[in-house]
Amino acid sequence: MRKVLVVEDSGFDGRLVELVLCSHGWQVQTCGGPFGVLNKLKEFEPDVILLDLEMPGLYGYSLASLLKEHAGGRDVKMVSFSAVDERLQKEYVDKGMFDGYFMKSHDLYGLKEMLDELFDAP
Repeated sequence: MRKVLVVEDSGFDGRLVELVLCSHGWQVQTCGGPFGVLNKLKEFEPDVILLDLEMPGLYGYSLASLLKEHAGGRDVKMVSFSAVDERLQKEYVDKGMFDGYFMKSHDLYGLKEMLDELFDAP
């Protein structure tokens, strides 16, 4: 069973993601913002981190770099999950800051397929 850590300051969005992914067999934990996420990373050991870009206190791409540093050498996939301009999110993926992105405006059931593809890709 794959594990995903959802870092999302909107409790509503975080809960929706959790419900959708759990219904498809993913093990999910949420963190309500950037603070405390390093502890969650160490305790939960996720396969993928779904990271909101616009959170108070620390912007998502800065947090992504920090999380990669503290992943303990594990290959943790990073996916931006935001309503931020899609071109900007694609740019982050192209620069290697994230392994993928998912627009909050898209149907959440597509999120499961996108995450599955991250692990099926060569």
